[in-house]
Amino acid sequence: MLKKLLTSQLRINMATGVATHGVNIIVLAVSYPIYLHYLGYERYGLWLALGAVLALARLSDFGMAQAVTKLVAEELGKGDTQTVQQYVATAILVLSTAGGVAFTIILVFRSQIVSAFKFTGINAEIAMWLLPYIGLLSIYSVAVQALAGTLGGLGRMDLSNYAETGRRIVLILVAVPLLYFGQGLKSLLIASAFSYFVKHVLTLFLVRRMVHFRLMKLSNISRHCFKRLLGIGSGLFGGSVVRMVGMPFNRFMLARFAGVDSLPVFDVAWRGSTQIHQIFGVGLQALMPEVSRTANEMSVNSIKRIRSILRRTFSVVLATAMPLFLGLFLLAGPLLRIWLGKSFLDVIPPSFRIMLVGTLMSLLAAPAYHFMVGSGRVGNAFAAVCITWIGGIGLVLFYSLHFERLSPFVVCACFCGSWLLSSSFLMWRLHSALQRMQVLQV
Repeated sequence: MLKKLLTSQLRINMATGVATHGVNIIVLAVSYPIYLHYLGYERYGLWLALGAVLALARLSDFGMAQAVTKLVAEELGKGDTQTVQQYVATAILVLSTAGGVAFTIILVFRSQIVSAFKFTGINAEIAMWLLPYIGLLSIYSVAVQALAGTLGGLGRMDLSNYAETGRRIVLILVAVPLLYFGQGLKSLLIASAFSYFVKHVLTLFLVRRMVHFRLMKLSNISRHCFKRLLGIGSGLFGGSVVRMVGMPFNRFMLARFAGVDSLPVFDVAWRGSTQIHQIFGVGLQALMPEVSRTANEMSVNSIKRIRSILRRTFSVVLATAMPLFLGLFLLAGPLLRIWLGKSFLDVIPPSFRIMLVGTLMSLLAAPAYHFMVGSGRVGNAFAAVCITWIGGIGLVLFYSLHFERLSPFVVCACFCGSWLLSSSFLMWRLHSALQRMQVLQV
């Protein structure tokens, strides 16, 4: 059925998304015990805590990496390579400026950041030393992500996936020798910076092979491009902020009403199901630039093509994901018991099963979400994210305050309900948008 997707490049983009995500999971599984062996729980925990600062600093991208992918694909559909390089150059300048602000904030408030994490002694000294470099790395990483978004917009999301997987492999290949020779956390810092440098060089080389770019020209900085980037990126950025608020809230509510021992149960259910979702979800990201290029034509054939892509993609997801999700739903108990061993608890499988239902509904609506972003209907995509997270938070609040208790299963069930609502909303908006597009061509 995959062969029936309209373009061979789209098939490749989707397939490589699935394959590279699988490799990324393997790399993560291999690297975790290595880092713990050389650094121990305390030192590696320090790195992970500072990684949270890096993740927050990356909010300074304002969703522009995805906006670059969408707008580059749109201009490529018009054959306008001059505007393509204006979007890329403008995005990199804006991201570098925003990253500079984030770096300044980290530098000024690093003592407060260290205090907030309650680091003491040698850990506090290491954190104070690392934070400025973490800030610089955040600036560099968001600029590299914008450049990688260009590859996706040029229709080569497969190359973007390869570059990201290559970065992760380079990271562990550089880090392990440095750890072996006793460089400690400096190993991860050097390896992270070098891995982004490799991705930067590789991505720039691939982009320039496809389109002749002169990014350093001052004339490439465009106010119009900035407005469009900000307009598309703001909705995606808003969705990221909503997600970032949602997860800490869930953990806070569980710790308050169910005890901290309930958090690992919730974490296994949530992370396990979302990783399975991402096996397919990463591949579906290739739909967004494809829709951007095709929808730009605004012809009867382009509408038929979009309909065909969406219909066949939905059929592929249904045919491939449904058996896996159903199998995991039925075998959750034995599989989790084997994986967790003595740490297994009987309350984990029910929470995991209800999360599988929610993430499957989200996955089935993923083509509609990428259509909304690709066709410029970012407001609908943002609304769907808000329905999922604000709806889920509202249900959790209502239950906990009304019954004065909570459990991982209840939290998962609340978000399963909110996913049902957001997925229904996306499918409804997709149907309305396609009908409206068809009416405009009659």
